[in-house]
Amino acid sequence: MASLHQFLPSIFLFIFIIKGNSLPKYPPPSFSCGDGVDFAYPFWQRSQKPNHFGYTSLGVTCINKTPTIELDNNHLYRVKSVNNSENSFVVSFYELGDTTCPVALHDVINNSSFLTYSNNVKLVNFFYNCTVYPSGVEPIKCLQVGARHSYVFLNGSVPKFDWKTNCDSLVTIPMSIESSITTDFGKGMKQGFELKWSTSVECASCEASSGFCVYDNEQMFSCSCGKGGRYENCHERGVTILYIVKKRKDGIYKRGFNRLPTGGK
Repeated sequence: MASLHQFLPSIFLFIFIIKGNSLPKYPPPSFSCGDGVDFAYPFWQRSQKPNHFGYTSLGVTCINKTPTIELDNNHLYRVKSVNNSENSFVVSFYELGDTTCPVALHDVINNSSFLTYSNNVKLVNFFYNCTVYPSGVEPIKCLQVGARHSYVFLNGSVPKFDWKTNCDSLVTIPMSIESSITTDFGKGMKQGFELKWSTSVECASCEASSGFCVYDNEQMFSCSCGKGGRYENCHERGVTILYIVKKRKDGIYKRGFNRLPTGGK
């Protein structure tokens, strides 16, 4: 028969895990950065670390009262609005500034498992600083630099031409299109684009049982049911369950690019 001292290391480790990874205060708090945009679960405020309610990819950082989010783990986006009843939110490039002729600094490609573009969002292709270009195609006038022209087209409507060889940079971004893409792309970039979220795979069982997902900085996942303890879901609260979720980069992926124009006035 095994003696108690054989189990002591495991017992102490279990107590250490529970104490070192206490659950955040229930229920998930709502918050705002001060600009009028209100957030609720599954968003969370990054200052809540190490333990937080919400989806890991939907952490919000307040910068000078402006809510920002890292959708691709590298670039910040400004959160312009949130519609919890529709499970949607609108973001725009954080670094646009006040120019009416902005430049898309990087690609935005959505590879997330739980974020999708809204129906009114279209992919737009920019070709910057082209030294050779096809005749009869309207350039972006405000981005013209000497003999170098820049162009913008809806995805699927790009004229046949060797753009990659003759232009410095090719960038693809999502945009809500309302009028002429060539003349109103600046307005479209500032308005941003809408994303919709669905239930995260890790949180499906928890949320289906009326629980809320909790993560810590070691990617330990648990389901909070409002009465303490860590569970896989609220139907299995009789046993405390701790397990590690494999860290995954859900969110937006960016491609690299070369040189870009500095932008218009």
